[in-house]
Amino acid sequence: MHNMTAEEWIKNNCGPHQYGEQDENGVDLSLIRENLKLSPLERLRRGDRATTDVLWLRENAKPIRSNPT
Repeated sequence: MHNMTAEEWIKNNCGPHQYGEQDENGVDLSLIRENLKLSPLERLRRGDRATTDVLWLRENAKPIRSNPT
């Protein structure tokens, strides 16, 4: 079995071909279409939950310390 380098793995698993349909700017159109299926109120609630989560993370996340080598 062939062991991939990190660069090979990224090329095979993280390129634009791994995401939904994209426009010429790389915007994932499938995400836009899914959001447009929601009512405006559902979109606002989803955005509010995301904002609440981010604010909670800012207050409660511990900073990552770099490991000196």
